Amino acid sequence: MKYLVVFTTLVGTAMFAGVALADGGYYSGTLGARATGRGGAFTAKADDLSAVSFNPAGLANLETTLVEIDNQSSYNAYSFTRAPTNDYSVTGAPLVTFDKVSNDKPWQALVPMLGVASKLGRKDWGFALAAYAPPGISQLAFPLADGQRDGQRYMMIDREAIILKYVASAAWKYHEVFGVGATAEWIHVPRLNYSLMIDGSGTTQADNPVRSTYDMVVRMKGSALFTFNAILGAWYRPVPSLMFGLSGQVVPSNIVTHSTIEVTPLDASLDPRGVRLTRNGSPANDVTVTLPLPLLARAGARYRNLVNNRERFDVELDVEYVTWSRVKRFTIETNGLQANYSGQVVDLNQIKIEKHWRDTLGVKLGGDYAVLPGRLTLRAGGYYESAVADPAYANVDFPGAAQFGGALGASLFVRRFEVVAAYMLKLQPSVSVSEANARVYQQVPASLCPTDPTNCNPNLLPGQPSPAINAGTYNATSHFLALSLVYRYGL
Repeated sequence: MKYLVVFTTLVGTAMFAGVALADGGYYSGTLGARATGRGGAFTAKADDLSAVSFNPAGLANLETTLVEIDNQSSYNAYSFTRAPTNDYSVTGAPLVTFDKVSNDKPWQALVPMLGVASKLGRKDWGFALAAYAPPGISQLAFPLADGQRDGQRYMMIDREAIILKYVASAAWKYHEVFGVGATAEWIHVPRLNYSLMIDGSGTTQADNPVRSTYDMVVRMKGSALFTFNAILGAWYRPVPSLMFGLSGQVVPSNIVTHSTIEVTPLDASLDPRGVRLTRNGSPANDVTVTLPLPLLARAGARYRNLVNNRERFDVELDVEYVTWSRVKRFTIETNGLQANYSGQVVDLNQIKIEKHWRDTLGVKLGGDYAVLPGRLTLRAGGYYESAVADPAYANVDFPGAAQFGGALGASLFVRRFEVVAAYMLKLQPSVSVSEANARVYQQVPASLCPTDPTNCNPNLLPGQPSPAINAGTYNATSHFLALSLVYRYGL
């Protein structure tokens, strides 16, 4: 029992896998090079293919058919320096310091978008088909070194998540006064991998904050073929120079992945046969993971400076609200899976991992300026978004603090082609968590502290189930480069 109970927590913790793609929950960055250059202030403007996500009603304002190819590359610097801690598993409880660990896979080359939008010969309508990867950090890796200085050792080793969306949109407008639109989304998760280490010590008062003889690595691999969602949008133009936009992701759906679990003790001598998973006496290693998706609302107000009925520049202010509080927990359903280790059998049952996410509020300001109308347009923007996670629950899985940054971009027009480039900087203030305030604990399933306070380790705070492992300092900075090629037919 002392080694096997590990799996209940092991499987549960692993399910936090790669969908945590950074900052405001699962996503990071901005879809589309033109929107990126405006700092994400695009809800009211929404006049290219990225309207399928920002505000599908904007498709009704298209003047012609357009084909767009877009890609976002990024460099994601994320580091963690664990706070010094006393190692009570060693005589004298020496104070152990840790080296800074950094994301070993900071470069992300490909976050594509491809699609076509057209009026299909209908004056007041617009339609689009597109496929894209929502902007995010698909890979993070904090590889282990000597096992003594790995501050992130019990939080995460690495993760990879790939999320794709296939969408169809339609929009209609009433003259030039208002418009409405909708996007239907097919969300596909072809890959969701994650690895983590836990302490499988068989003592009821385990206190091995640095390393343990019974450390085990769990690796989870999964995918989800289909999840439905939808976006609704609208715009209103009371006068030619002023425009308002409103859109939202409106379906409270969940991504459910079908995954497999593999567990490997670092010390193979504990049991040369390793860990065996079964269901009804037959080998099995499948679980399902449920990841709630948030609702989202965007509102934007846009001023257009017109010269001879032609737009010279515009300024837009957007407000974005995301209900990340829907993500109260992640749930793993093992459907009767059992773990077999050293002659013992343990039922895994249903595992629920509590996450303390909260709703976020973002403010974005940006605009375009036609330096050479019809030839060259420059754009810029800035943004701020509140924190999705309380500092007490900071984790190397994703940067969860408040974020802010700025962006620059430009469009060059050559006949029917538009070449777009944009750069965005995302910063997060340094987050420091003390050991007294830290609330992410080492996974030691054999500890009886949570159910019997008399078994809590006297070296820890009263009622604390195991060593806090997320105390320390977190830093995160991301650089995004977006490129786009737009071809307009019929101009």
